[in-house]
Amino acid sequence: MSKGAIRCAQRAVAGVALAALCAASADAITITYVNAGPLDSRVYVGFANDASGNLTSDFVANGSAASRNDTVYGPLPPIGDLPNFDAKAYASAELGTNLNAPLGTGVRSVFAPLTPSFLQAHGETLMASGSYSSHAYSFSGDTTATLPTRWIVHVDPSGAETAGTPADVTITGSLTGAVTVAGAATAAATWDVSTTGFGTVMSGAASQATPGSTPLSDSGSLTFTLPLGSTFDLLVSYDLTTAGGGAGANSTSEIGASLVQISAALSPPAMFAPISGFKLLMQDKYAAHGKAKMVLVAKDATAGSIDKGAAADPPGLVGSVELYQLSNPANRARYALAAPGWSANTAAAAKFKNSGAAAGAAGVLKALIKPDRSLTVVAKNLGDGDAASGDQNADDLDVTALTTSDVVMAVITIDNAADSSTHRLCARFESPTIKPIAGGTGVQYLSKTSTLPASCP
Repeated sequence: MSKGAIRCAQRAVAGVALAALCAASADAITITYVNAGPLDSRVYVGFANDASGNLTSDFVANGSAASRNDTVYGPLPPIGDLPNFDAKAYASAELGTNLNAPLGTGVRSVFAPLTPSFLQAHGETLMASGSYSSHAYSFSGDTTATLPTRWIVHVDPSGAETAGTPADVTITGSLTGAVTVAGAATAAATWDVSTTGFGTVMSGAASQATPGSTPLSDSGSLTFTLPLGSTFDLLVSYDLTTAGGGAGANSTSEIGASLVQISAALSPPAMFAPISGFKLLMQDKYAAHGKAKMVLVAKDATAGSIDKGAAADPPGLVGSVELYQLSNPANRARYALAAPGWSANTAAAAKFKNSGAAAGAAGVLKALIKPDRSLTVVAKNLGDGDAASGDQNADDLDVTALTTSDVVMAVITIDNAADSSTHRLCARFESPTIKPIAGGTGVQYLSKTSTLPASCP
């Protein structure tokens, strides 16, 4: 059971019906691709004739090498089945079989080697006269096109997932091979795996113009966020050339191993945890003394309710605190718990301190989170930047607008880089005591009554 599911179960045992409040972790995505070419579109590898239009066999001493002219490989066969095969037997229906399945957090291969040295351009030993060049290429799309055609990849919801939910998409690529020259010949290889909107996975070139061999190797990764139901394009293109002239000329460009894969995962949703508030104190002394105060305390021993994620050094925490009037959410205090203020993040506690907290500045002086025990926040104003009574901006709360029948919601959000988790803790304060202070020029709000909220807007 996931941690979020455990929280829901525990809180239900406590007698509070909150099953709908903890979202199940998102883990199902369907990835498909559509080839933009005609029905005979395929990943295509071929070998061109020389510039005169003659077959390779016209110049190659070993006539059996002419069969390379007709070598055509297609897209990957269904998952788990990677034999050698004739691409001409594959029609458009097969193009999506690899990716048209729920992905979860796994990967889908787009292009991979089907045979050893699967992509080659050879310049065989030539006859005493004549010249030769060959070209190998790989692309998705119309096999008669001169340029590659991009795949259109769909990242769609699967099961209970919702269209529009952002997913982290990762494309990885790798290849190895060599360009080899013997005699009066040349060899070259170029490769490109890229998207139009998000960048390049890997791209490069290698060449050899003197006797010898140059290995080629490349790998790369590209990650971007894409809403479910959206698409991106993907180009996989490898180009190899060899040329030679005269007896003894020989060259080989070869990509012997290649793999391009797509993976995607839904970011875990922010975990809403209803927590029991212990005290909320707000004092407005701006008119008499130019200062204010806020103290928020929550105490909740329910496992998983008060949480901040994994321990780490450096802390890797950032967060915020919001207090708002339920009947008028625009009346709210917002406080930032910026990364520099976190001094510790252990299994026992996370500590925040800002010695510069003051009216008119960042407000939180200190904060302390003890998982499964308590949470305390102390601030020197009624919202970041607040320095006077009244609702001056979106970050300050006007205590004078509250009545004893008002409910104040407290929302504490903690993002933890150590485990990429987000924790959203919500408390509800009601039935306060409200009284004048500072010679009647200010007001104090104090609530020690709290019930678990049914939602956390």
